[in-house]
Amino acid sequence: MPKNLHKWLIFRIFGMQILQYTIRPLEQVRDLCTIALRSQKSTKASFKSFFLDVMVGVLTISGRINFLQLARYCKSCEQRFRQNFRKKFDWIAFNQSFVAKQLGHRYAIAIDPSFVSKSGKKTPGLGYFWSGCAQMMKRGLEILGIALVDADTREAYAIRAVQTLLQRIKRGRRPKCVAHIERDSLVSHYLKALYDFTDQLLQLSNIIVADAFFSKATFVQGLATLGFELVSRFRDDVRLRYLYIGEKTGKRGRPKQFDGVVDLTKLNEKVFTTETYDWDGEEVTIHSAVVYAVSLKRNVKVVIVDFYEPDKKTQTRKVFFSTDCSMSAKDVIDIYRSRFQIEFLFRDAKQFTGLCHCQSRNAESMDFAFNLSLAAINVARAFGKQNNLNLSIADCKLLFHNALLIERFLSTFGKTPNMHKNQGQKEHYFKELLLFGLKATA
Repeated sequence: MPKNLHKWLIFRIFGMQILQYTIRPLEQVRDLCTIALRSQKSTKASFKSFFLDVMVGVLTISGRINFLQLARYCKSCEQRFRQNFRKKFDWIAFNQSFVAKQLGHRYAIAIDPSFVSKSGKKTPGLGYFWSGCAQMMKRGLEILGIALVDADTREAYAIRAVQTLLQRIKRGRRPKCVAHIERDSLVSHYLKALYDFTDQLLQLSNIIVADAFFSKATFVQGLATLGFELVSRFRDDVRLRYLYIGEKTGKRGRPKQFDGVVDLTKLNEKVFTTETYDWDGEEVTIHSAVVYAVSLKRNVKVVIVDFYEPDKKTQTRKVFFSTDCSMSAKDVIDIYRSRFQIEFLFRDAKQFTGLCHCQSRNAESMDFAFNLSLAAINVARAFGKQNNLNLSIADCKLLFHNALLIERFLSTFGKTPNMHKNQGQKEHYFKELLLFGLKATA
């Protein structure tokens, strides 16, 4: 019996828990995907086994993730991946199982287009799109990412990705959300993408948060038709008007509606409410009021934030807004700031899960590949939360890669480790192999 019995018991209990979570990480990934696949009621068993295989492949391959690489690392052949990638799959229902919604938290649906580099001439959807990294129009593909963001925990969960296809809307009755748009454009495509998943998205949240590109009357009107509210930011040259709240004159003619133009440099203190806001440890002054937006042709709740930039001679004020006039000023700021979490999903998917690696020229296969890449980020993060491990996506992939090598060695040599015999030594050896190269354990 050890001398320090108390310390020995704590080490054995918590050490075995950590060992249990890290000795079979791929089994945990398969279990997480199996639970999430229960939402797919019409999915066959063969497709479920394929999905578990391809998800493990995406999370373990260290190089380019394409059909040939998946066939090298997984148990299926290349043709099986090509065939199953063309099948339809309910990605929203799958990703919902990883959303840990908490009571009292403020959730919103963040949307943001992302440029995907692609070469070739026959790829569907190929065109010129705006690249935020290059700050210019580039030839390639574009996807509209849809994610659920939590304004309280600053977390984002990938929900769906829709490729931007520069095609005309099919003839026939147009959806009500785009009936007011005469010509097909990017705005009409984005509205059509939200229209296809309106019922599922409304179950998550009725607030859409997006950048300043979406602060257009056509987009806001389409969202209102679908039942969504928008939180976004205006341009610096926005035109706002004060609402007239005085008494009616009783004279003939249309009642007075506006009471002057809003001058961003000289705000009316009787209309605007001033308060302080904690912006990453720094107190900033915010001004909020309900005014009329000329560009949107409707009343909105605006929040004007004073930023001090010492490098610039003239200081500018950023104007955020919400089409829900009852929303508080702090909620508008917090929800808009949580929008940036979707950028981290794109970053991790492009660096680690092969968002730009699909070489197919089939629209269905590319849609499956885009959503698989983003869904793999949800699975990796869920694995870390389940085990209370603060691991980056890079560390998760390295851990899964080490586990795959160990599984391959054990299956090849036909031996299974006995964890009950010589526990102290074998626990140390296997844990060292699994955690080899991880930055979080250095």
